[in-house]
Amino acid sequence: MSTVGIIVNPAAGKDIRRLVSDAAPVSDMAKIGMVRRAIVGAAEGGAERIVLSDDPHGLARRAVDGLDGVPTRIEILEGPATGSRLDTRHAAEALWKAEAGAVVILGGDGTHRDVAIGWLDAPIVAVSTGTNNVFPRLLETTVAGLAAGLVAAGHVPLAAVAQRAKTLRVRLSDTTAAHDRGGSGISGGSGGSDTLALVDVALVEGAFEGARAVWDPARLLAVVACIAEVDAVGLSAIAAACHPVDRHGPGAVLVSMGPGRIRRCAIAPGRFATVEIAAVTPVPDGGSVTLTGPGVLAFDGEREQRLGPGHSATVTVNRDGPSVIDVGAAIRFAATHGRGA
Repeated sequence: MSTVGIIVNPAAGKDIRRLVSDAAPVSDMAKIGMVRRAIVGAAEGGAERIVLSDDPHGLARRAVDGLDGVPTRIEILEGPATGSRLDTRHAAEALWKAEAGAVVILGGDGTHRDVAIGWLDAPIVAVSTGTNNVFPRLLETTVAGLAAGLVAAGHVPLAAVAQRAKTLRVRLSDTTAAHDRGGSGISGGSGGSDTLALVDVALVEGAFEGARAVWDPARLLAVVACIAEVDAVGLSAIAAACHPVDRHGPGAVLVSMGPGRIRRCAIAPGRFATVEIAAVTPVPDGGSVTLTGPGVLAFDGEREQRLGPGHSATVTVNRDGPSVIDVGAAIRFAATHGRGA
């Protein structure tokens, strides 16, 4: 049975970076409407079953309520709703077990990272509802769902319209004390590294006090970015200001902060900051760099792992992340190969 999964993160787009910038949060009602439109699109694309993640806000259940005229079996994943990032990781793993042919994800960089941890090679349509949104794209969910349905139903081959995302695999030194809020083990048949990021890994001064999101560049020590595009907002914009790295291009870049080149960067929506960069080091595919404490590691903009003095983390650039579906390419393929869209 052709299956499309839909994961919506109710917390995406509501962190402190929204409070210290001019970005508006994405409301629950807006997300409910986006989910409803994704369902309609997935059914139109040929999905016979649509499975939605549950959450404490009941977004999926509210989206399905009163949705008539969709000739598709709709299910909501059962399971504990913790209100944490574990919900996204568990939902991704459950969709892997359910053999979903494509998954529409509504969230920011952190949400998509959590999906990758739950199901590393998930076939995804990445829709931005977060704050910085470097990894996902701004998409209308009607066509996002349509593309997912076309792929899941086999009308469009995944290999023809998707590319594997890069990952930054992070291995902690044996002496590094575990301090993981929500678990960082990678599921879905993957293994090896302790955790990963899809956009950037940063070393930040201090400990966990305050919000998890990183918004003060004055505390940055180093950033490793495998996506550093010139139109990005967030920590990867710092890397893009001195060494752009395309999401589909090779490698990554290590940016070490300190006396040196001065740049102005868009570190959050509506917020620029001056940063000083001491060194810029390109990192090839398969290459590694080491970040040494003291400090806190932030993955895709959120602090998660403390590094004590002398403790380290090795960051390796791979190309083994989720298969990201190009919505336009999927619909174009269907149209040119006889499947009306």
